[in-house]
Amino acid sequence: MSIDQRFNDVLNFRDLGGLKSKDGRKVRHGFFFRGAGLAYFSEEELEEFRKLKVKTIMDLRSLSEITTIPDPVIEGATYIQHNGLIVEGSEDIDWSPAGMRKIGGAADKQLEQIRGYYRTIALNNEAYRIMLKEIEERHVPIYFHCMTGKDRTGVGAMIILMALGVKEEEIRRDYLLSNLYRSDVLKQSLADVEDEAKDHPELKKLITIQDGVLEETFDTVMNSILEKYGNTDAYLEKEYCLDEEKRREMRDFYLE
Repeated sequence: MSIDQRFNDVLNFRDLGGLKSKDGRKVRHGFFFRGAGLAYFSEEELEEFRKLKVKTIMDLRSLSEITTIPDPVIEGATYIQHNGLIVEGSEDIDWSPAGMRKIGGAADKQLEQIRGYYRTIALNNEAYRIMLKEIEERHVPIYFHCMTGKDRTGVGAMIILMALGVKEEEIRRDYLLSNLYRSDVLKQSLADVEDEAKDHPELKKLITIQDGVLEETFDTVMNSILEKYGNTDAYLEKEYCLDEEKRREMRDFYLE
């Protein structure tokens, strides 16, 4: 998967097409796009975005985020908003820049709260149910995003790729690509706390969560699914009503 040169790297924009499934097929290009909020796109980038003929835009941000930085209108696309952040305990996490620069015991508490958030984000999340239903009903191409396209969006991509039977190592690779796309932002933020982080490695971890992604977060999400359901097929059936027949139909349509 290569960076799309039409869009600034920081937009974390990509097509999930090309990822390999367990049965040897690949996700078809042009159906699943993920990235940052459309408000961050330049006029030139929005013009390129319109050429994708997206039918559904799934905005996983909160109402306050949307009110502050609304998406521009994309003619011909159905806009759906449902907060992907609403999970138990997430409201207690300080996601502000100050909250993500804690050290010592305060940082340890913050990190544990964040782990708890990721242990629950893929469970009983109505936003992802809505998104999977749109995909099942073939309201595609679909663009799904949050603010920076790495957290709520990253987990959403994980679930879509699970439904398509994509190999776990491929799902992991896509998740971690956010660090490549946002490498300049992440490097600068880590450089800003370099001296302090020498004595407080927990600070480096918080900064990485703020501007990139941690591989251990991917494992936390996956393990929470497997601990509750045993395997991803049972998860998809119980959480999204995607039984074996529906999964097969989706894969036959979206894989090549």
